[in-house]
Amino acid sequence: MTLVAAVFRTLFLFLTGRVKFDRTLKGKTLTMPDGAQFTVFRRVEIQTGQPEPAAWFWVRFKPARMGVKANIVFSLLPMMVFMGFKGFRSKYWGVQRDTGLCQGLYEWQTVADAQAYAQSIAMRFMSNRSEPGSVEWGVVNKGEESLGIQIR
Repeated sequence: MTLVAAVFRTLFLFLTGRVKFDRTLKGKTLTMPDGAQFTVFRRVEIQTGQPEPAAWFWVRFKPARMGVKANIVFSLLPMMVFMGFKGFRSKYWGVQRDTGLCQGLYEWQTVADAQAYAQSIAMRFMSNRSEPGSVEWGVVNKGEESLGIQIR
């Protein structure tokens, strides 16, 4: 999917009322299986009527030349692209305010969709604006593995 097509698809999703923000999770703690904890500052979900998403994609990074507050605001911009990618279903945005480390936790309709995102222009853009060596990511098949995520 091209960048332009993804933006138009995102606009279509907004116009048809399928984009839902869950503000009840803001400020909650997202704990990952490795024990890393992040404070949730945003969650979005695309309502599709399709079966449950089959894959998680997680990414951690530390933005270069940008503090936590600036990154939270800036993160609205790439959202307008990746929400239009094939198979995107939801995302949690999280941050460690003391370290500046950020995490995105995405749900994708299929493992192939999640793997395609890992190779996308959105990931290249995020990697290019991150401190060298700070980017880590993974794809988890929800049918084969339990990621063990907790949100409290």
